[in-house]
Amino acid sequence: MKTYEQFWEELKPAYPLTKWEIKIPIATTLETFNNIDVNKVVWDLDVIMQKIFKKEKQARELADIAYGKWFTDLYEWNYTGIVRFDCMLDAKNNLKVVEVNTKRPDWLLMHDITYSTLSWTKTTVHLDLFLKFFDKSEFIFILYEKGWFEDLHFLEYEKLKACWYNVGIWWFDDIEFKDGNVFWENIKIDVIRLSMSAGRFTKSEFVLLKSAHVRFINTFDIAWFGDKSLLAWIESPMVMNTCILNPDNKETVTKNKNEYVIKPTNLDEWRGVYIWIDMSQNKWESLIEENIHNDYLAQEYITISSKKTSMYQDKHIVESDFYYDFCPHLFYKNGKLIWVWRILVRYSPNKIVNVLKWGGIWYYKNT
Repeated sequence: MKTYEQFWEELKPAYPLTKWEIKIPIATTLETFNNIDVNKVVWDLDVIMQKIFKKEKQARELADIAYGKWFTDLYEWNYTGIVRFDCMLDAKNNLKVVEVNTKRPDWLLMHDITYSTLSWTKTTVHLDLFLKFFDKSEFIFILYEKGWFEDLHFLEYEKLKACWYNVGIWWFDDIEFKDGNVFWENIKIDVIRLSMSAGRFTKSEFVLLKSAHVRFINTFDIAWFGDKSLLAWIESPMVMNTCILNPDNKETVTKNKNEYVIKPTNLDEWRGVYIWIDMSQNKWESLIEENIHNDYLAQEYITISSKKTSMYQDKHIVESDFYYDFCPHLFYKNGKLIWVWRILVRYSPNKIVNVLKWGGIWYYKNT
């Protein structure tokens, strides 16, 4: 096991701007799950994703409701991008799909460096797959939202540039639209890498993007397949029982308190998610009343697994019990699976497993 100082020193290349200033907790070793056949899991998840792709009519209607026609006007009927399946292991060690994140799973190329540091072996599997989206004859622009954590965007920029791709990076305000094209510093852009959620643009920005002859990675039409309500229409033993919360099922959800989680259909980072088993009956009923008409889902509650691990945190190596999930990243190009990323295993002291809720990360050990 590497010391804390050695580990973070080797991780510096993952943070080209801050040089590892922001240190999320990371497990000291790679994780193994002897009961999981990863090849079968990937095949099963692709079957689920293909079923979701066939829900294109429902996905388009949901996007029209959420953002308006200017969003769906940008559809290319081209399902290209990265999809992260957020899964959990139930009490019987069966893997269950909780959510499908198609908007913009982040930290992608950082996972290469972190996995390499933990495994003592250099790996570029994420970068190799990422490059399959681009051509060296094109000019690529990485478009990201002004925010507090820029390293993940600039790492993609640096890696593309190091591989001799033509690439620029900055915010929406820095690009110019003219004559049916889009430019950055007078260079015509061929591909916009959406390093941000596709739903974050304003109406006027959607209209400008539509006016330009440019293609996108991730595409806008793959992005809205992440609406959580689509899972209610997917039949698979891997998909957790999911239904739209409405007056018809209100009584069932209310009476069976310990069997449900409720969550918004189209918000990210576990905002608005409530685990009913941890709440009083009165609070539970109150939240159902508040959200019965707010685009909420009722989803099967499973007893999430926990285990002990050691991690690099707060300048020390600490050990504790954590809840965890299992998150394969699948690559799609024109709706066809290229292959799977390193598998992320997120952990947290809370039952809502999310890095932004003071969680950290493991990785599944590929054998």
